[in-house]
Amino acid sequence: MKPRSREGKPWPMTSVVVVLFILLGILTARLVYLQLIRGEYYSELAARNRIRSVAIPAPRGVVTDRFGLVLADNEPAFTVSLIHSEFDTVNRELLADLLSLPEGEMEERFAAAERSPYRAIVVKDDLELEAVIPVADNMYRLPGVILSVTPRRRYRMGETFCHLIGYVSLADSAARYQGELAGVTGLERILNDRLSGTPGYVREVVDAYGRVVDTFGDPSESVPVPGRDVALTVDAELQAYADSIISGTGNPGAAVVLDWSTGELLCLASEPGFDPNLFIEGLSSDDWNAILDNPQKPLLNRAWGTCHPPGSTFKIVTAAWILEEGLVPSPDYMPDPCYGSVSYGGNVFRCWGTHGRINILEALAVSCDSYFYRVVQNGNMDNLAKMARSMGMGARVTGLLPGEASGVVPDRDYMNSRYGPGGWGQGNLLNLSIGQGELLASPLQMAVVSGLVASMGDMPPLSLIVGEDPCGVKLAPPISPDNLAVIDQALRAAVTRRGGTLFSAMHDSPLPFRAKSGTAETYAGLDHAWVCGYLPRPAPLAYAVFVEYGGSGGVVAGPLARAIVEKAVERLYPDAVW
Repeated sequence: MKPRSREGKPWPMTSVVVVLFILLGILTARLVYLQLIRGEYYSELAARNRIRSVAIPAPRGVVTDRFGLVLADNEPAFTVSLIHSEFDTVNRELLADLLSLPEGEMEERFAAAERSPYRAIVVKDDLELEAVIPVADNMYRLPGVILSVTPRRRYRMGETFCHLIGYVSLADSAARYQGELAGVTGLERILNDRLSGTPGYVREVVDAYGRVVDTFGDPSESVPVPGRDVALTVDAELQAYADSIISGTGNPGAAVVLDWSTGELLCLASEPGFDPNLFIEGLSSDDWNAILDNPQKPLLNRAWGTCHPPGSTFKIVTAAWILEEGLVPSPDYMPDPCYGSVSYGGNVFRCWGTHGRINILEALAVSCDSYFYRVVQNGNMDNLAKMARSMGMGARVTGLLPGEASGVVPDRDYMNSRYGPGGWGQGNLLNLSIGQGELLASPLQMAVVSGLVASMGDMPPLSLIVGEDPCGVKLAPPISPDNLAVIDQALRAAVTRRGGTLFSAMHDSPLPFRAKSGTAETYAGLDHAWVCGYLPRPAPLAYAVFVEYGGSGGVVAGPLARAIVEKAVERLYPDAVW
């Protein structure tokens, strides 16, 4: 059999092999181009097509007053963030210009983004719509930049609650660059863990240009949990009213009102204040300097955060000590008459008037200094200090109020540490007995002293949050009911008797005021005006009003105290029979 000739092979087979080799060559060339020549470019594009997690800040809890009036809540605002791994660094100057962000701040934000290249880092927050429009118009040029709506803190009553509620700012930690807020002052700081909530997140599928094309995962698993709401025992309208009438004096001051039957704090006014919303939006240097340069020092909280000599309001404590210590044989005892001054140890201790021979009830009513100078001479400073501390002085009376001042109640150890064992004497006790010298107290403490007398020494601990355990300490002053009754009569006589220091301010009120005025001398040569006291009925209120450098307690602070307490009864006890 003759073999088949090679020339007889069908031509289509040759053509297929040639085509295959050509296609293989083209594919090889394309692979070389993609992998070797353009490999780095396409590798970067592929890396930028990914799932990213974006934090969602949790709304902070809402703060209300006792009637549900909103004091602090949240409103929507815009936030601009960036993810460093998706952001082209050549656009940094462009982004800063669009946000009007100073170079130093942009450097800080960008450095934070470099440390967490796959996290969304806040560049600027709390923005209004007008401020983000330039960014929105240029989003196609800014891959890695995220524009989102986030909650912004809002303080509805501004200055009225600036010291109590305080304000927030970006967290003082790495979390600040993720948009987390933290309390800086006030209850925002003290209750930060309760108010802050738990942030959520969203997983976004983005393309090579940073555009969101889809979401990933179950959204319900990453929803932010809002912070817990807080209802305060304070009445916002009463506090605003107290602020307004203190402001009318032209002097700084404070007013504290509490319910001595429950311990609830009803008013914690401090005037002047500042607008905490300025701090949220970013305080300008002009605004900050205006606050710092204000001679009335609005950053100071005068209701519980600062202390001053209480003047004659402290005679309530001194009287309780005199009666319990037995420094007088009976409440009717009358020492030598008041002729306007008392000489002791080579020094002259002056009284503000000439009162003649009077007993302790009358001495409290007319605020006779000479009576106390004479009676306390045989007393012991340590024992007076013990009485004052048992009534809430010289220490914090709550565990919650931010920046609460302890005040000063001097005893032998204190005086020795300050002046040395031979640097002071019994004359210091005379000065202390009328609320002067080294003694310092806050309006809150003097309101507590008043509440303890009103409740016959059995006032519940103070409370500030509705429905929660008290935040104050339980006080139990060692004063007998009989002696408390004497003090009660004296504080009523200060209002009802002609010559009483509160007669002009309060005698014609339909409310049965108990009150003690104080005119406290200062090193500045100007007197502080004080009034404290309580109502036994128809509403269980204790109060203290302080006007810095206001002058006479009875003349200046007395009318304010009457107006504030009458407003409190009207607001909080509408069914009370006057």
